[in-house]
This record gives sequence, structure tokens and C-alpha cells, in this order.
Amino acid sequence: MNPRVVRLDDPEALDVSTVGAKAANLARARRAGLPALDGFVVTLAASAGPLRHAAEELTRRGSGAARMVLLRSEIDESLATEIGAAAAALAEPLIARSSSALEGEGTWAGAFASLPEVRRDEVPKALRSVWSAMFTLEALERFEAAGIEAGSAGMGVLVQTELAPDCGGAATVDEIGAVSISAVRGSPRDLLAGWVPGVRATVGSDGSISGSEALELIGASTLEEVATLAREAADRLDCNLVEWAVTGGAPVLLQVQRTVTAPASESMVLPAALGHPEARRLARLAMQYPGALGEELVLGWAAAPEFSKSDAGQALGGEGLGGLLVRARSLSAGLTASAWGRSAEEASALARSVLRRLRGDRPNESIEALGGLVAPDPVGAAEVLAIIERLGDALGDPHGVWYHSVDELAEILAGGASVDRGRVGRDRWEPFLAGVAALGDEARSGIGASGGIGAGRLVWVSSPTSVDHVRPRDVIVVQYPLPNFAPLLWDAAGLVALGGAPSAHLMEVARSLTVPAVVSCPVDDLFCTGTSGRRGPDTPLHLGTVDGDEGRVAVLEL
Repeated sequence: MNPRVVRLDDPEALDVSTVGAKAANLARARRAGLPALDGFVVTLAASAGPLRHAAEELTRRGSGAARMVLLRSEIDESLATEIGAAAAALAEPLIARSSSALEGEGTWAGAFASLPEVRRDEVPKALRSVWSAMFTLEALERFEAAGIEAGSAGMGVLVQTELAPDCGGAATVDEIGAVSISAVRGSPRDLLAGWVPGVRATVGSDGSISGSEALELIGASTLEEVATLAREAADRLDCNLVEWAVTGGAPVLLQVQRTVTAPASESMVLPAALGHPEARRLARLAMQYPGALGEELVLGWAAAPEFSKSDAGQALGGEGLGGLLVRARSLSAGLTASAWGRSAEEASALARSVLRRLRGDRPNESIEALGGLVAPDPVGAAEVLAIIERLGDALGDPHGVWYHSVDELAEILAGGASVDRGRVGRDRWEPFLAGVAALGDEARSGIGASGGIGAGRLVWVSSPTSVDHVRPRDVIVVQYPLPNFAPLLWDAAGLVALGGAPSAHLMEVARSLTVPAVVSCPVDDLFCTGTSGRRGPDTPLHLGTVDGDEGRVAVLEL
């Protein structure tokens, strides 16, 4: 029989499938002699029945009904007795924390709930509240992005004594033993949630300390103790990330895990031609007409110097969607042939070759070739774009339609494939876009939080619910790096936060998804404000390159 209450020092607490990742890692830490607090776990097995019932209600009546099922679920007498006995050994107040099997992966950092200031007799109520966090709208969006069925993973609940720390934060250890520390006075909760930037320090493998604000805030001895604790966790547990708190003068482990440490990106190739006005124009086209569909149906003729999108609407015929797709392909072939002055087959092959070289290390040759193209027929061009717009609306994905090939769309329309495209991944144009922005002579400095280089349209996102304007491979800009923005990162080219710190849970999601990210970077002046003073999505088109290794954002208005 599967146990329903397990103490952290019990052998069963080492099993992720029994107690979840957070609790299992802390159990390992205690067994290794590291200073993690005692506690107990209400196991994943205890949640199985309630979560199954909630998932059924989710299908019938939605998120709110699913959560009510859990909040009203009965805790049987034997389980309540076990919980009461385990809680009696802990000093109040208590804290109840999620410990799902999913939380071993950085993509789930900050996804679920913690309930502070819990009395012993309130643990069953807190248990139900933590379970219900699996069915919040924000959590459901993350499940959808990850392609996992909500409620299928199980939810353990870790109960420990709640600390009132003098200071706390997070620390990571690199491959040579240097420790990067983020810290705040008091509880680290707001730092890890992304609300505050805290202070930062680095303790080198030789014992040297850099970071004057951190030295002033918490002192050299505390930084040294935290660095020692982080290195011990790395050596004994192979976990290079710790969340910590100092209470009574001694550091305590709140969480340990392994985080992604991507190698530094290779230097960008920056041919001088990428600073040419024509390169900027072509970058704008690649952003407006992205993905496989943009390259197959649009860029081959839209790259002509005198092309400009017509604002005139197109009245499409009554033929079905499949017929419209065939017509778009035929029109595109004719437009490409006319632009290049070749047969349709030769023009298509030549366009693909020139566009490929444009993305390579000698774009000047392609820019010169594209400069000789004949402007396309505006009526035919407008019709192709109108057909693509009609297809996107019909499929319910006006932005994502660009990332399907013509053959994929034909299969979808014929009923042979799902419209779900999954995660787009890095676009082939991003190195070109990154180079164009990097030569735009404007860069903003911040703090690198997730390594790599990504480029795309800069978009302001004011809240996790205001995302209709966000497209695949955009660079997401937020005020604070809050966990609720995580679902956007599955298809983002980069992330920029005006505030926050690299230790925010959202940055762990970014690192796990290899999304370049920079925090504390001032780019808010790029976005228009309305009469309410709020920044909105309807702003000039800016290309942004996020360099998470250098902590820089290159910006270019197109």
C-alpha cells in the first residue's frame, strides 16, 4: 500500500514518484548532512483520487469548478490522524508547499502554490488549497504549453516550520566553483517571485567577493557561508541551484535542484552589409511574413525593392479553403516569376538560394541581387496575403499559420493532420535579425539571466491575460518576471524584464527552455502609452536582439 504521509527522514522520501521533486531533493539534502529543515509530505498517492475528480469536472465545467472539487474534497479520518501526528512534531507557524513530480524540471518553477502561516489544525485545509493550485488558469496554460494533461502528474504537499529569516535568496554554482548569489533582507519570497531585484554578489573559487551592495546588506561572512553551502549541495547532490535563508545566524536550505547552465553562445557574424538600409527593410519583411509559409509564398517576390503592402481589401471567391490555398500557391509562383524575370520553376529555385545566402555570412551579394527585382503586381500580392489571412482566421491561429508549410496546411485542410503546430523553435531568420539589430547602434544594458542570443519583434505584455497581440518568436517585454508569464516562453525568441532578478523563478523557466533573457533592462520608453498611462501593444515595430550572456538588448526601430 502506498504511504500517504511520509517524513523527510523516512526512506520513502527519497522517491520522487512518492513525494515529488521538491521534497525528495530536501530529503536527499538532509541525508547528506546539509541544513534542510525537518518536515513531512502528504504524498502524491493521497492526491490521486481528488485530482482525478477535479480533472473530470474541468472537462465538464471549467477551472473554477475543478478547484471547488478540490477545496471541498473530504480528508478521511485516518489521513487526518496521520497528518495531525506528523504536524505535532513541528513548531508553528507552518508552511505548506507544493511538491509535484513535475517540479524537478525548471519549466515548472513557480507554477504552484505555497501557503504560509498555517496552524497545525489547518494543514488539511492547506492541503486542499495546494492541490487546487494545479487547476488555476495560469497553471492550466502552462500544462497546455507543455502538452501535459492537467491533474495527471500528482501533487505532493510538503509541510515544514515557516521561518522568519534575517535574509534569503538563491545561489548558483558554475563549473569552476564560482557562486553567484542573489539576496534580500527578510524572506526571499518576493525575490524568487520576480517582484524585487535584490542585491547580487559573486564568491569566486578563490574566496574573493564582488558585489558592494550585497556586502553592505548581508556581510562577507554570510556570503561566504552561503557560497560554502551552495558548493556542498553541488558536490554531494549534483544540484547547482539552491534557495536559502539565514535564521539565527546560520544558512538553511529551502530548495535544491539542478538548473540549466547553457554554454556561452558563439559570437555573432556581423557582416557590414547588415547595417545597410536594405537589410533593415528585409528584416522587417522577415518579421512580417515569418516561418515556412512566409518563405514559400511571400518573400520570393515581396523582397523586391518597391513592394509595399496594399491596404485595399480583397474580395475572395466562394471556393473552399483548399481551393484558396491552391490559388495562393499559383499566384505566388507567378509573382515570383515576374519579379525575377524567369520561369516559375527557375525563379523559385533562385529566390530560395538568394534568401538562404542572405542569412549566411555574405548578405551583400543577396542584397544586390534582390535590389534588381521587379515590383510584384499589387493586386496579386494583396490576394495572396488575403488568402493567408483567411486561412489563419479559419484555423483559429492567425499568427501561427505562418509556421506551417503549404503541404502541412493542405493536409490540415484535408483532415489528415492536426492544426496544433507545437513549439515553433528558433526561426532560421533569427541570426540575420540579430545581426541587423546589433548594427543598429542602440543597445540597452541589463543583467543576463538566461544565456544565448535571440531576436524578434519586441512586444510589451502588461499581464498574463493580455496576450492576443503576442506572436510566435516575439521577444517578450514585461515589467516584472512573474511566474504567470511562463506559458509565453514556450514560443518566445527572448525575454526582457524591466525589473526583477536572475534568481526569479521565471528565469529558471527561461533557462530550461533555452530562451535568452535579460532583467533590470530599461526598454519601457520604446512602448507607447495611452491616456491611462499604460503601455500598449500598438507601438512602432522594434526589432530586438536579446544577448543573455552579455546582459544586453540591441534595439532597432524598423
